[in-house]
Amino acid sequence: MAAEEPPPFCDFEEWIDTEIDALDKRVHEGAKEMEEEIRRRCELKRKQVEAQKQHKEEERRRKAAKRKAEREKKLERAHHAKAALKENPDALRKGKWPRCTQ
Repeated sequence: MAAEEPPPFCDFEEWIDTEIDALDKRVHEGAKEMEEEIRRRCELKRKQVEAQKQHKEEERRRKAAKRKAEREKKLERAHHAKAALKENPDALRKGKWPRCTQ
């Protein structure tokens, strides 16, 4: 006797459950809602991180510009002091008048 082959899968079509229970629908909808909530939170977190990076970069640029302006101001003062000293070699660096030492 030869081994019998099982009938083709299409013969069992009537036993395949094609309807979804109400409980399964609720579970599926709940999973979709949770996935959407997670996606929304991830997007919000990404935007917050991007905003923080942008704020830090802007703050860094602002501080660098402030340091550069202070440096330029100091250099300008030094140029004026050298020019004044060159113009009048007898002038003192720190003051307009000579100090009295007695």
